[in-house]
Amino acid sequence: MPSLPSTPAAAAASPTARGEWVLGRLGGAPIVVAPTSALLGLLIAASWYPLVAQVLGPYGVVTVLGIVLATVLGVGVSVLLHELAHGAVGSLLGRRPIRYELYLWGGLTTFGGAPATWSPWRSAAVSLSGPATNLALWAGGRALQEAVALPVPVHVATWALTWVNLALAIFNALPGLPLDGGHALASLIEQATGNRLLGLKTAAWGGLGVVALILWWWVGRPLILAGQRPDTFSLFLAAMVAWTIGATSWRTLGLGRGARAAQRLDLRTLARPIALTPSRTPIGQVRRMLDEGAALVLVRDGDQLLGAIDQAGLEQLDLHGATGEDTAQGAAISAGQVCTVLPAAALTSELTGPAAAQAMSRARAVSRWLVLIEAGRMRGAVPTGAR
Repeated sequence: MPSLPSTPAAAAASPTARGEWVLGRLGGAPIVVAPTSALLGLLIAASWYPLVAQVLGPYGVVTVLGIVLATVLGVGVSVLLHELAHGAVGSLLGRRPIRYELYLWGGLTTFGGAPATWSPWRSAAVSLSGPATNLALWAGGRALQEAVALPVPVHVATWALTWVNLALAIFNALPGLPLDGGHALASLIEQATGNRLLGLKTAAWGGLGVVALILWWWVGRPLILAGQRPDTFSLFLAAMVAWTIGATSWRTLGLGRGARAAQRLDLRTLARPIALTPSRTPIGQVRRMLDEGAALVLVRDGDQLLGAIDQAGLEQLDLHGATGEDTAQGAAISAGQVCTVLPAAALTSELTGPAAAQAMSRARAVSRWLVLIEAGRMRGAVPTGAR
């Protein structure tokens, strides 16, 4: 699924703040995998193994394990292609991807700032490109199976991946947040009415409808129609997916006490002053900026944001006399040498409401500060409470 915040690309350059695995970079954007994907991969392999063993038992255990592994890796590749499609369409329409995140069961593509020509229909096109890619992979798999007489083990893996891609296409196209179909629905409603909130609310109600569908399909249908108890893996998968979708929709609709409080949140009222300085600035001058009232000093190298320095960070450096502006050591040490890189989650252009509350929550996990961006400029910083 795509995410389209106005986040400087430099802020997304440090993808491992929460321990993700970096697979590589594409066009400067890191491709990261959440460690939980390994656990989910094992669960998928465990659920798939009995069927493969039943079909391919005569071929031996090594072949069975190989096909199970190939299928799990194939699901990961399908998710990666889904997210790369978001990035490719976004780039064609004018927004460059700055980060790809993969979770095996889904993913997230984050984009940089939008050009002045950007409009909601473009966001809808970016959103729908992912499910369209999975649909194309399904069609390609079907055509391959019909055109070529594949060896039985290869046929089993191809068959499985073909139908997995169809499931990914259909599921992600459902009109509920945070699925691609929900983002597309919200964008199209905004394009037609000019009302962004109406689009989000409609897609959020759609998300709650998707939760009801998930619970019926994986829990209610087996119990009521077949009189069978759902297996453990189905219950786990249903709970995980339903919770993710339901929590996002619930927050967007502003339901619950915390969500109602979030509706009134305005981060600008909590912002503290910031100062911007070139990377070559002596550390003594940075100390002076902090003493004169700046809560956070942002360090730049031209147009690129390198990182930040605050009072606590300066004390942790333990430079002793080096922060004195007149000392030779203080002049020799520059801000660019000692600043702390700001993760992508430490910057936000969402300043009010639930989106701002979510931005604060994400920032708290990786940074002491959340930098506010308004009209393309950094306006202040809010302490997150993190140490």
